[in-house]
Amino acid sequence: MRLALSIIALLALVVTLSAGCIRNEPPEDAVEQTAEPESGHAHSHEGDDALVWVEEGVEHAGFVLALGHHGKHLHAASFVEPAVSITRDGADVADAQVFNSLVSADGETVIREEAATVYEPKTDEEPAHYAQGKLHLPKGAQEFLIRFRIVLPETDDELTREITIDVDE
Repeated sequence: MRLALSIIALLALVVTLSAGCIRNEPPEDAVEQTAEPESGHAHSHEGDDALVWVEEGVEHAGFVLALGHHGKHLHAASFVEPAVSITRDGADVADAQVFNSLVSADGETVIREEAATVYEPKTDEEPAHYAQGKLHLPKGAQEFLIRFRIVLPETDDELTREITIDVDE
């Protein structure tokens, strides 16, 4: 009986310690504003989380791109979800590779390392686009750059492009 209680206590300790070790926390000043749905699709499609295209009609190697983000108002200590739409000959392109990072307004300092995005097919609410590569917006600055690195199918070069975003404290 004594051995069984010891084993149970040991198992409870292991489970408790394991649960504490596997937490994946955002940076200290990060505050997520929306809960992560089970589907992993972390935005609504309307209101303050709607798609905002900052630059449209970008042409490169036969592709047409739009660059932007989710959210009409961006706030320090929250997240921005960059977005890219890619078409070729009027058709959505689902086999590109799109990455984004957060950079200081002068373009010199990378604030958040590059994050991969996920292709989201067209829905009734939104066009097809790459998103879900969220970047945490730190406090202390009101302007940042989102740097996109895009690897287009059937091309030998990468496209790097930046857009400016304004952030409310």
